[in-house]
Amino acid sequence: MSRNFVMLGTGAWSSALASMLSKNGHKIKMWGIDKSEILDINKGVNTKYFASSKFNNPENIEATSDLKYALENVDIIVVAVPTPVISPVLTQVKTHLGNRKISIINVAKGINPETKEFFSAVIKNAIGSNLIDICSVIGPSFAIDVFNNKMTMVNAVGENIEFLTKITNYFTTSSFKLIPNTDEKASETFSALKNVLAIGMGIASGLFDSQNLLPALISLGLKEIFQIAKFLSPETSDTVGYELAAVGDIVLTCLNPTSRNFSFGLEIAKNGVQKAIAMNVKTVEGYNTAKILEKILQNKKAPEAPFISNIISVLLHNLNPREILNFI
Repeated sequence: MSRNFVMLGTGAWSSALASMLSKNGHKIKMWGIDKSEILDINKGVNTKYFASSKFNNPENIEATSDLKYALENVDIIVVAVPTPVISPVLTQVKTHLGNRKISIINVAKGINPETKEFFSAVIKNAIGSNLIDICSVIGPSFAIDVFNNKMTMVNAVGENIEFLTKITNYFTTSSFKLIPNTDEKASETFSALKNVLAIGMGIASGLFDSQNLLPALISLGLKEIFQIAKFLSPETSDTVGYELAAVGDIVLTCLNPTSRNFSFGLEIAKNGVQKAIAMNVKTVEGYNTAKILEKILQNKKAPEAPFISNIISVLLHNLNPREILNFI
């Protein structure tokens, strides 16, 4: 059954997911504020991110800057705007919805620096009584591969397995597979903290010439993140670390130079923290998450996390990057 989707945002990830939905015959309105992207999308492309590659079934996709129009007859909203504007955009959405109820898919990873909540919780609070169901689509995925119909597998994470199953069916194509996962809080913990780990992996990769080291550090980091997830959510499944949103996302983000957080770590290894920050125009999620994670680890009952603690010390407390492995 065809559904009416609204993508909030016209960026790379929003476009990639819209293309998957369009491939399955759904109708999509993409809302944004970038006029050149809107014009592009209405021509069947998004050249800013994907050169001349076309959307699947572009006739199913319409881009607009008119939020009220975009939300007409909407069934499901996909929140894919930059994280700093999620709350103000959803305030506008709620105004236009009136009494209508909708379901939401979140694709934002990380923790809100103001409220210290995962973005799924931020969305729940912003939409309030208008919300029917919510899930997050997270896992090892670069938007360009999804858009170009290269095989990708991610998790649909949430509390309601029936809703997760529906979302899985809406999105799944021959090249894009969703797997339901009900361990919501732990999966979001992995998804957020892996960005901090990726910075440390980049630092280590830039400073230590050893092919043996990175797999070892991923193992240590994965264990530490799992213990933190257990601390934050004691009901966490013992197998959540094997999920796509956990170890899958960690491997992709922590070993790939095209990962923003990994490349930020490489810059730190080369030029130091302050120069690396100055060189990065875009937000590095792991740097902001490190500030929140430090407060979590200061809790007397928190698990020891020596590698992640050292990454935080490099980022925030002037530990020499060459000392990042001094815990071993």
